[in-house]
Amino acid sequence: MNYNKLSGETDRQTSTRRLHNAPKYDKWRRDDLYHLAVQKGIKNRANMSNEELVAALRHAQSGAG
Repeated sequence: MNYNKLSGETDRQTSTRRLHNAPKYDKWRRDDLYHLAVQKGIKNRANMSNEELVAALRHAQSGAG
């Protein structure tokens, strides 16, 4: 059940709030980014730079893909 729907929030408001509350990955160490990428099931993570890992994690956090 989606409780945000019950609260009257739209999908856009929910997505905006989710992104606003997302962790600030920019300052994370590569080991930590990589470990979280493993948990999120991000493919090709071993070949990604820190910036690419951050972008992939944000993409995963947004619920896309």
